[in-house]
Amino acid sequence: MTTSYTVPRQVARSALHHFIANNALILVLYGSLLVAFVGLSIASPTFRSGPNLWTLARQAVIPGMIGIAQTIIIISGGIDLSVGSLVTFISLVSAGLMNGRPELFIPVAALMLFCGVLVGFAHGLVVKRGYVPPFITTLGTALVLQGAGLAYATVPKGGVPIVMGDLFYYGTLGPVPYPVILFLVVLILAVLLMSRTGFGRAVYAVGGNPEVAHRSGIKVMRTQIIVFCLGSFLVAVAALVATARMGIGDPMAGMGMELDSITAVVIGGTSLFGGRGNLFGTIAGVIIMTLINNVMVNLGVNVFYQQLIKGFVVLLVVALYKQRA
Repeated sequence: MTTSYTVPRQVARSALHHFIANNALILVLYGSLLVAFVGLSIASPTFRSGPNLWTLARQAVIPGMIGIAQTIIIISGGIDLSVGSLVTFISLVSAGLMNGRPELFIPVAALMLFCGVLVGFAHGLVVKRGYVPPFITTLGTALVLQGAGLAYATVPKGGVPIVMGDLFYYGTLGPVPYPVILFLVVLILAVLLMSRTGFGRAVYAVGGNPEVAHRSGIKVMRTQIIVFCLGSFLVAVAALVATARMGIGDPMAGMGMELDSITAVVIGGTSLFGGRGNLFGTIAGVIIMTLINNVMVNLGVNVFYQQLIKGFVVLLVVALYKQRA
């Protein structure tokens, strides 16, 4: 009887040790977040209020979606520096075309999502067919999109219909905002895609070593093209949410989003060399960045000091990650 219970206990203990060893950084990140939330809740009763917490959740949706996109792309061995410019382009063009007319909401939103997929497809083709590194490819696309957006409008333009604002940002299902529900659906689907499907395993394999992946029968070019298309599609969704939040097309809508997304990915422990990463780590990074922004804005910290503090956070986390590695 004693022996029959000992073996399952040993297996469970071994599985627990394996889980902790493979997820130590994520556990540290979420543990730090828990401590930060408890500390801020004690220091400020306003912080722990329901409205403020839901506001924080809303604020995390846009960088969260872009962070998911950037994580999948980086795991595959790429990187996307065009996410901010794509957000700006979609914000200006979608708000300009809709101009407050509800009947144009669905067709224009669909067109913007298609544009996102088209941008991702172009990235994949240039990277794989043109043998241009993703860094250079997406940097070039960023300049093209930024230029196209500013050629369309250099000042705030157009407006979104009320239905779009309610559906993508301000509406709620009970106490839960619609954008939070949308984000959770996207996160669950992305986690399932990366952890439970052959495509997800192929993404990790291609990012780890594309040559070995090719010899194993994985279609490397197709995998990376799909990854870029998926990433830009998610960025387009985030851009529509951002436009709904502002209610107008803004030429500054996507400023700094590419660096913030990469920062969240790095904080979450994803390797910039590809082949290794975790979406839950990125989400922790997004929450940390959102929390830092929220606290610094409430304290009236100068925007330049905000960037300085973000930089120190990235350096600290990367240093800890390298020590663990």
